[in-house]
Amino acid sequence: MIGVDHSSADMPSGLLGVQSRLHLTGRLDIEANDQKWSLYLYMGRLIWASGGPHPVRRWHRNLSRHCPQINAQAVTFGASGNIQRWDYDILISLVKQQKITVEQTVALIRSIVSDVLFDVLQQEETRFVNFTVDHKDVLDASLALVNAQQVLDEVQPIWNEWRALGLVDHSPSLAPVLRQKEILQQQTSEKIYKTLVALADGKRSLRDLAVLMKQDLVPLTRMLVPYFRKGFIGLISIPDFPSPVANLLESTPISSIPAGVKTVMPSVPLVACIDDSKRECDTMGKILTQAGYRFIGIQDSMQALPMLLEQKPGVIFLDLVMPIASGYEICSQIRRIALFKNTPIVILTSNDGIIDRVRAKVVGSSGFLAKPVDADKVLTVVRKYLGTVDRS
Repeated sequence: MIGVDHSSADMPSGLLGVQSRLHLTGRLDIEANDQKWSLYLYMGRLIWASGGPHPVRRWHRNLSRHCPQINAQAVTFGASGNIQRWDYDILISLVKQQKITVEQTVALIRSIVSDVLFDVLQQEETRFVNFTVDHKDVLDASLALVNAQQVLDEVQPIWNEWRALGLVDHSPSLAPVLRQKEILQQQTSEKIYKTLVALADGKRSLRDLAVLMKQDLVPLTRMLVPYFRKGFIGLISIPDFPSPVANLLESTPISSIPAGVKTVMPSVPLVACIDDSKRECDTMGKILTQAGYRFIGIQDSMQALPMLLEQKPGVIFLDLVMPIASGYEICSQIRRIALFKNTPIVILTSNDGIIDRVRAKVVGSSGFLAKPVDADKVLTVVRKYLGTVDRS
């Protein structure tokens, strides 16, 4: 049975909002401003949440946050799945294949539900909202049942803080972008300017940045608010990532398993270099490609983990001093991923002191290489781990 609550379409939400409907069983659709969200409930417990402006970004973001061993970009949607709920079907498959733990599953579901509830609260306070209930659309609740009221009680203070920042009409799905760069550079320190350049590149939403920097959304945004008010940073809409469903719709051959990881391992070894200096990356790239290796340079430290997971290099060179996240922090993050447990990580540094060496060893580095890099030394390190490329 499907019911439409016309009452909420012509009055503010208040007690007629989402909170009063969290007790039901079935699918609750919330529509406002050409956007639609869906909450899947069972007797007051939340099973899943979907919809909104960035469903794929939300999936990638929360999967990388709670299940770092999974490469979100390599997980595909199978022909036997439900296109409308591709993300939940992929999650079920990952659980069945024991690729993620029960604890990770619950944490991922709670995070995705929280993101959706935040959006719904924002819509209810700023726009007129329509609610539609389908009591027959009940999901398999075997993964987890989350207390709906409890999650709402956790999200409400976050929304209150967001509102207090003066961002009622601004979604955290918007991306910060720098304005008036020359003036900003003159009025801030070099460190702050480099940080803002790395953050406000117009490619990642505030939510994306919070997860990448391992910060909560509100504190991160609060740091940027003064620059919003001065006009140095703007907020723009950005597109969602391509949907995994596109593979199915384009009739691309896919596995019969609803979710699977497909990788092709080229015969030529791949070397990665994480360094915010374009010149250093270009130098490393020239040395390695001329020797027959494949190469990927990563200048944005916040994109390092996603790109490493996607490319799976055989050796990683890592600059020690970078804005936002240091080489120590990135090395520690890489080592926490099972895929890179034994991957050689070589620290690049111009400060080759005993303290740096000890600290680098603690976070799991495999060795040091002095900067500026020397071609013979780079190739000696790479050949030690990957061997010589057969160029015949």
